[in-house]
Amino acid sequence: MATKRAPSNAARRQRILGIQAHIAFTDPYGLTAPRVAPACQAETLRPDPEWLRWYALHLWGQRLRVSASFDRLLAPGVLYDHVRPHPYQLRVVEAVLREKAPAAILADEVGLGKSVEAGLIYKELALRGIVQSALVLAPKALVGQWQAELREHFASDFVLTDEKRFQGFEHEPRIVCSLPQFVRSFDRISARTWDMVIVDEAHLLANPASKRRRAVHELRARWRLLLTATPVANKLTDLYSLIDLVAPGRLGTQREFEEEYVADPGTCRVLRPARAAELRAVTREVMCRTRRAETQIAFVGRTVDTRAIAPTSAEDALISDVTDYLRALYRRLPVSSRANRGAVIREIMALQQSLSSSPRAIERSLRNRAERHADERGLLLALADRCVDLVSAKERLLLDVLAQLGPEPTLIFTLRLETAARLREVITASGRAAECYIGSLNRAAREDLVTRFNAGTLQTLIATDAGAEGLNLHERCHVVINHDLHWNPMRIEQRIGRVHRLGQTSDVHVYNFVLRDTIDDYVLRLLYEKINLFTMAIGALETVLAEVQDGEIDLEERILDILLRRGSREDVRRDVERLGAELVQGRAQQQAAESLTKEVLG
Repeated sequence: MATKRAPSNAARRQRILGIQAHIAFTDPYGLTAPRVAPACQAETLRPDPEWLRWYALHLWGQRLRVSASFDRLLAPGVLYDHVRPHPYQLRVVEAVLREKAPAAILADEVGLGKSVEAGLIYKELALRGIVQSALVLAPKALVGQWQAELREHFASDFVLTDEKRFQGFEHEPRIVCSLPQFVRSFDRISARTWDMVIVDEAHLLANPASKRRRAVHELRARWRLLLTATPVANKLTDLYSLIDLVAPGRLGTQREFEEEYVADPGTCRVLRPARAAELRAVTREVMCRTRRAETQIAFVGRTVDTRAIAPTSAEDALISDVTDYLRALYRRLPVSSRANRGAVIREIMALQQSLSSSPRAIERSLRNRAERHADERGLLLALADRCVDLVSAKERLLLDVLAQLGPEPTLIFTLRLETAARLREVITASGRAAECYIGSLNRAAREDLVTRFNAGTLQTLIATDAGAEGLNLHERCHVVINHDLHWNPMRIEQRIGRVHRLGQTSDVHVYNFVLRDTIDDYVLRLLYEKINLFTMAIGALETVLAEVQDGEIDLEERILDILLRRGSREDVRRDVERLGAELVQGRAQQQAAESLTKEVLG
């Protein structure tokens, strides 16, 4: 009787390659590398059951080996110069990697750094080669914040879908995408399997009938993280919906969940007391939640001083005339092409920011536009000529405040390079040392400025928004002056975050300058102060913006539309006030959701 001949080593390798190709698309941990495309699965490489069993055992051993290696995290050491996580954040990272993989809900209370935890988990898996492709989904208002934080804290370059360098969902390895864009582009996004998907403000997925919820459910992802401070935003079924995304079937069907845990079927807001402990135990299987009281961290406060000053008569007339010009541009916006419209909107926004910043800034912007638009050259140059030697009232205000502060180290933010240069001249002439931190400086020059400022040899640092990322100035400074108001509140939060961060021992003082009865004045008083923007808990702002923006038009564009669509200052003021009411409502919804979440989860 002939004996069965053992396969050769070459045959074994060939079969293993086929098994790798077969399994790579179903392994949730992404441990099988390289990933072989289905087209490469030739008939001769199709695995037989015997070898499939052996490879399955090998894969299981690989999983155990890699999981055990999470006993020592790599990311905190690699990122030591970029981010210093709190002990509770490291505990969350360890719990997800060791116990809840490959999907979890991060539900820390507002302001405790869920994005830092998600970034550490991503970086840990990326360093080990487990995660290569990653997709971050967030409300449109927050995509820029995510990109900046991933770059600043995790040395990871994620591309936004509206950047010129974006090469398409099929090719980019790391993408930050807005939720509306995700729904529109789902067919292209879902054509591939992602190593990791992170969803911020995940309570927006609670409605099982919504397109975005169904799309996230259908998305193929080896690792999945959902971030929300309020997993029970409106009713108990919100919690069911999120848990079912990371652990399908764990709580049965929605009807079964309601029968088991809901005491008031009509509203679904009351948990059966007898089942509370059981539901919380199930929730802990897939969710990490840290409460502020558990962190043992002393959070310093903020004091806010808003200074409004009347513009000079010449400045007021210039603002009025340039605004009329911008209104005319706005009325001529193209309607046929979204891309063209977006480009014009960005140019109008840049002109408006220059106008809000200083006479020198708007002069430069007007002259630059005159070089590109010969048909408007006469009007633009006439407006620019009126800016020459015009002094903004905010300059006088700034010198008064700096005199009150005395030698106190001060960080000043402005929107435009021309304004930064002008302020340096004015402050230096007053006898106070000042330098500009701008994007064109090389790395050595930037580091030198930060070193001098932190050492005390430089009193004043004037930064454009290039300084809103990456700077750690809290060791010595606790005063921030917003010389120009940014209409994106996340950018304001980034500015203040340069000094209001871990290690700050003093309350932070924030000064806001505006010209009275201008659009910036209305935005400050009728929007930001209504929701206590400058003093609300760090991190709460993201949720408020997510509540009021569920579409394509962001807050900045809505403000611009109010300014340029209306004719009188009273109309502008009234419409800004209406927008402020929406923010107040969003803030109230956030607080109600926080209360309900605490009631259900303890």
